[in-house]
Parts: sequence; C-alpha cells; structure tokens
Amino acid sequence: MAEVTYTSVTWTAGDIITEAKMDNMVANDRAVDAMNNGVQFTERATPSTPSANNVHIYAKDKSGVATLYGINDVATDFEISERHSTFVFTYPDVLSTGVSVVPLLVATRPLTIVKAYANVKTAPTGVVGTPIAGKSLVLDVNKNSSTVWSTQSDRLSIVDGATSGSQTNFNTTSLVEGDTLSLDIDYVGSTVAGADLTVEIKVK
Repeated sequence: MAEVTYTSVTWTAGDIITEAKMDNMVANDRAVDAMNNGVQFTERATPSTPSANNVHIYAKDKSGVATLYGINDVATDFEISERHSTFVFTYPDVLSTGVSVVPLLVATRPLTIVKAYANVKTAPTGVVGTPIAGKSLVLDVNKNSSTVWSTQSDRLSIVDGATSGSQTNFNTTSLVEGDTLSLDIDYVGSTVAGADLTVEIKVK
C-alpha cells in the first residue's frame, strides 16, 4: 500500500511519538522515522496492560542501562532482547582425543559466535603433556574444518580437576548459511581422562 502523508501529522527529527499525533492517523497509515539515529525511547515505569490483541513497547532501567521491554494483553512484562541460539555437541563416554569426534552441526543463517562452554560429568585430572598450563582437557572447534582459535592458547579448556570451562576469545566468529562446525578433543586428563562431555557454542 502506498504511503500516505497528512499535513496534520508531520514527523521531524527529534519528535516524540505522542497520542495526539497518533490520533491523527487512520487504518493502514504508518509512521515514518525521520531521525537519523532511529526512534528514541525514554525510560518509564511499566505501563498498564493493553487491551486485547495489543502490546505496549517501552524502555525502563535494567541494572543502570536503558533496556527495551514489552507488555502484552495478559500483563506479561518481557525484555525485548537480541536473539541468541546455541549449537550443542555431546560426547557421552570416557573422553579420548580425536578429530571431528561427534557429528557436524550446520549453520542455517548468518550468525556470530560469542561464547563457548564445556561441561563434563567426570572431571579430567593430570596435566602431563597439556599445551595450556593447568588445563587437563583442551578442545577445539572448527568452522569448515579450520579452527576458530588460530591463537591456540585460547582453545576451550577445563582446569585440572574441574568440571566446566568457557571462552569468549575467538579468531573466527562469523558463520553463514551452510557453514559446518566440528569438535576436536586435543588433550584429555593424563590421570583421569574425564567423561560425558557437553560443549555449547552460543551465537547471535
């Protein structure tokens, strides 16, 4: 439908969307943002519950940061946040070193890797031969068979005797549709290998 402009509804840079302006709009009209920096929301208290089939969007404080929220017609107040997904590898056995040790995972849309987590049920112990000081278990994640950690000291790892670890430093973070992720187990505990591994790759 073609955009309709009314002389009684004029939007200029820095305007605040008010009820008076909205009252001058009719069905199928749309407000066009004239601000170079987007639409600005000012923090406020949680609004009242909207009528059926409507939602209110507003900004309020979250730990000192202005954050966008919504409230729906059944009074559910929710944060409107960036969507995140997670890739999950599982290795339900005593750990053993190897390349691409579990089935591949496939990206279905453009994504960015933001964090990796590793958890085991049985902690690895013993650090003989490990390339990262104090770490018994060292893992690698590959995008299309190439490591996402060309800085190998940043590989996902678990401290000797612990059951979890995480990493937010990566050399490769971007994924496109069709890219594959694989998991290598590079080093295991030299005394107790560790067992029952879950690796989660958080993406956005």
